[in-house]
Amino acid sequence: MTGYFEIINASSLHIYHSALVIAPRNSMVRKLYESHARPFTRVVYGALMSWDQNTAETTRPSRIERAVWSPCNRFIAITWSHPTATIDVLDSVTLQRLQTLESPRDTLTEYHSLAFSPDSRILSSASHQDGILFVFSWDLQTGGVASVVSSEAATLSPVSPITYSANGRVVGTCCEDTGIRTAMFDIASGVCVVSHSIKDHILLSNDIWAYGGSLRFATADAMTITIWEVGFIPGAIPTKVETLPVPDGIEPTLLPPVGNVYLMRRFLPVPCRLALSPGDKVMVWDIRNSKCLLHHTSAEFYPMMSFSSDGHFFACSTTGSDVYLWKESPIGYALHEVLAPGAPYLDPLLSQNGESIAVFSDRTIRLWRTKGVTAPPSSIVTRAPQHLLEKFVLDFSPDGMLAAIAGHQDNIVTVLDLKSSVPQLTIDAGMRVDGLGVIGNTVVVIGEWKAITWNLPAEDFVPDARVGLEESSRTINYPNCGWDGYKCGASISSDYHHITFTTKFYSKLGVSKYLHIYSISTGEDLERKDTNGRITWFSPDGCDIWCADEEGEAEVWRIGGGQALERIEQTVDIEDPPEGYPWGSSRGCRVTNDWWILGPDRKRLLMLPPAWQSNAVQRVWKGNFVALLHSGLPEPVILELDS
Repeated sequence: MTGYFEIINASSLHIYHSALVIAPRNSMVRKLYESHARPFTRVVYGALMSWDQNTAETTRPSRIERAVWSPCNRFIAITWSHPTATIDVLDSVTLQRLQTLESPRDTLTEYHSLAFSPDSRILSSASHQDGILFVFSWDLQTGGVASVVSSEAATLSPVSPITYSANGRVVGTCCEDTGIRTAMFDIASGVCVVSHSIKDHILLSNDIWAYGGSLRFATADAMTITIWEVGFIPGAIPTKVETLPVPDGIEPTLLPPVGNVYLMRRFLPVPCRLALSPGDKVMVWDIRNSKCLLHHTSAEFYPMMSFSSDGHFFACSTTGSDVYLWKESPIGYALHEVLAPGAPYLDPLLSQNGESIAVFSDRTIRLWRTKGVTAPPSSIVTRAPQHLLEKFVLDFSPDGMLAAIAGHQDNIVTVLDLKSSVPQLTIDAGMRVDGLGVIGNTVVVIGEWKAITWNLPAEDFVPDARVGLEESSRTINYPNCGWDGYKCGASISSDYHHITFTTKFYSKLGVSKYLHIYSISTGEDLERKDTNGRITWFSPDGCDIWCADEEGEAEVWRIGGGQALERIEQTVDIEDPPEGYPWGSSRGCRVTNDWWILGPDRKRLLMLPPAWQSNAVQRVWKGNFVALLHSGLPEPVILELDS
């Protein structure tokens, strides 16, 4: 079997193909194996991370749409579509596939939700097709279809996952037409019953839960939270079980009907907790005791959340590539760990017992343990809050011999000699770093409305020399213009003509993003444009600006004769950019969808381990070097590829 192994010596780490070769002392043995052990990749800088023994992962040919844990915590069921809907049942320790369940309808393209029966022996799934709501069930012992039940109310559109009643006989979901209805399906008899509609009420979250032989769900307005119960009776009228006041401190705009009802909130009925995430913070409230258990503001959260069934653990993902995991304590929720799978827009899913967490995004699902780990494994990184290390800043010198590195909004810049891996210069910039440039023999540090330059030492430099503001050679100021938004990143053109940066601004209307450009010679604020991007580069001639987001698209702007910005490209695929785009390799190297780094001849050089995986704009290429900069790493990683 062909594989890739790690060999660590005193100076660096090499990745070798086909055999594990430890430098032998015996010269004859060394000669025997030396010609067969060719290093493909060298780690020049960064943490020596590898494939983590405390995690498991698996990929599918297309995007994973849904995932659910079994009540016994032994299985995870996932759905993916290529070209028809497919369900795989995975082992919850290894993520190995145990079963693939056949779809009862050949034309089915998507399963709306999944649910295991209380005894974990039946798996059911809901699908809305041709205006009809179906619930399919499989017997996991045989793998065969156990039942297919459909509703006659063609207007029903499911808005919550399905769930089983406590006795395991009935599957239910919340639906919307002119109000909120419940559709309940008896798996054994094939009977479907639909409740009366509740008018003028908005679902608090997309959850529905079992209570004996009945089902319950919650609605909310600006003042109260109401819990409803409905039984398996045709035309049943949901009855109010409990009405609770909204705790002081919860803004009315965070509750229905304003905002995204289904993603911003998560309700845990026992012990009655409500999680909210308006984007720049995440909060958890004990509703019955009107007590705030968590108020975290040091990251921008992508509101995909998960509680363990007892509420002991809570997880929420960020807009970057992190999942924050909190653990219950006597005073509320305390940050337990920050998981860094290295992919954006993650969906976390805690197991029923809270001992494991599955995280899925795009085609990959990964698994971590929340308990029994005495020290965080390499791909579970506990570090500073994300807004302080949202990403790293790096620029290579034009000749590809040096790299300048800093943490975003840190104030220390390291200039690294790429051949020796020895720091050539350490700069205390005296300000938070938004951007870097290495132009000729000069390092440019951008931050706090100015750009400061330092001259690089001559060839006979003293390793790891340190300098501060006193040794800087030039300071370029550009006006603030009263802007108080959060700066995402900055860059400078190689001809010293322009500085550009991106900002985010939070308001009651949402989040706005802007691209700014300044003239260095005049200090003039030339223009500000609305943008979806956050990372910028200049073209080598300084005429074009690329502005990329982290979702797979980039904008291209041209600096016109009047110094105004003109959009010349609508969108560019950052994973497969045209020739000459700044985040791609000039040598033709690339990273595949299954995380192999390929050389110019399409030779496989290295499979990136989970903690090193990221999207394209979080990698920077220069000659034989590639830098990995995503925020899941404790420090950047620079790799030298086989030439």
